[in-house]
Amino acid sequence: MGAIDYTILVVYMAGMLLIGFIAKGRINSMDDFILGGRRFNRFALVGTILATMVGSGMTMGAAGDVYSNGATGSTVWVYLGFAIGLITLGFMSKAIRETNARSLAEVVSKSFGTHARLAAAIVVVCYAVALVAINIAGLRTILIYIFGEHFALSIPVATVLAAAIAITYTAMGGFYAVVWTDVAQLLIMIVGVFIIGPIVGIHAIDGGFASIQSAYDATGSSITEPLKNGFSQFSIGYMLSYFLACPGDPTMPQRVLSARDDATSKFSFITSGCIAIYFGIAMLALGGSIFVLMPNIEATDSALPAFVMNYYPPIIKGITMAGLIAAIMSSFDSFLILSTTHIMYDIGRVINPKLKDEIIQKSLPVLTVALGIAGIIVALFITSLLSYLAMVFSVVGAALVPVLFASLYFKTKTSKKAATASIIVGALIPAILYLTVGYNVPLGDPVFIGLASSVIVIIVGSLFLHDKPTREEIEENMKRVG
Repeated sequence: MGAIDYTILVVYMAGMLLIGFIAKGRINSMDDFILGGRRFNRFALVGTILATMVGSGMTMGAAGDVYSNGATGSTVWVYLGFAIGLITLGFMSKAIRETNARSLAEVVSKSFGTHARLAAAIVVVCYAVALVAINIAGLRTILIYIFGEHFALSIPVATVLAAAIAITYTAMGGFYAVVWTDVAQLLIMIVGVFIIGPIVGIHAIDGGFASIQSAYDATGSSITEPLKNGFSQFSIGYMLSYFLACPGDPTMPQRVLSARDDATSKFSFITSGCIAIYFGIAMLALGGSIFVLMPNIEATDSALPAFVMNYYPPIIKGITMAGLIAAIMSSFDSFLILSTTHIMYDIGRVINPKLKDEIIQKSLPVLTVALGIAGIIVALFITSLLSYLAMVFSVVGAALVPVLFASLYFKTKTSKKAATASIIVGALIPAILYLTVGYNVPLGDPVFIGLASSVIVIIVGSLFLHDKPTREEIEENMKRVG
């Protein structure tokens, strides 16, 4: 990279910190830190929805998957499930907003009480720290490609540097800073990765896209036919995991709650789902181009930054590397603020119901830094980005989606005890299976067993586990009788 490219990256990083500093002046209450004051418009919401979900796994990981498998791999199903999930959440958004909650755990607690809130919050925190880690790992890979040649960065040093800026602006500006840095980062990401990437790649190949098709056909795969090698349970598993990741990913209900009104929220999620379909197509063209131009890459997660460094012209190279960094930082900051919120606001409120908003607000920035450090430690042990991402999406989806649906649409028919149990079972079963036997299970993916277990627990438990009426319910019944 030349001096102009490094200058672009430095300006980008400085801009993110500037947004965080400006956002700090907008934080006057806990609602401001957690939800940005519930005042975001359509432009801001579309930006933060897409930027949050399309992190290192769905850029570097997806490009690496296409590089290895073409359209017959997991990327098509990942983006399809992602798109359908966002559109579905758009139609659920009004019901979520009617709870007037500040977090997914609080949405659940409105129907099922403090035990369900605590269980959901613990799952969310573990999930968020895992996502913080995976994005730090992706960011670390890019920094090594950018600066490693000149500064000989070790993996631990690159990991710490990768996290420092996002931790800083997130701690300063809370959710308000996260949303507006997401908007800026998405614009850079779209231009540098999803528009310029496929154009540069296809243009550099003699014969263009036809040559990509021929190259994959020669391997027995395809860049245009996802079902060329048949339809497998693995495809459904990936699609289900990413579908569940939209309503189940706690950052998404958080964005529903941060919209200025119901119409803004619904429009933003449906629009984001449509844009996600284009992103998936762009990833196919980009990964396929890299496969033809650089056929001997072993570490496929690094295929995308390697391609940028070798084939992009100056200035565009700097913009695109900034785009890759943007894709990762925009997810990193969202999950960082998510874990912070659920620890202080949800877990803290369950442990100490009298915990004041002022104390929570003052503690949030400090905790943000602490959790960022925890994410750095976990990142040192991550190898495959996309497979790791699928695992954590499956766990959180199985644990939280059934109870979220129950709290919004079946709260009078669902037992509080069953709701809490379903969260625990839905988290533990797929997590244990992934860590012990992996995909060697019936139907080929633990997400099916995890989701089915959670649904069965919530249905059967509601039939046999009856809740004792609370003091408030008893008093309300006495008033009615009186």
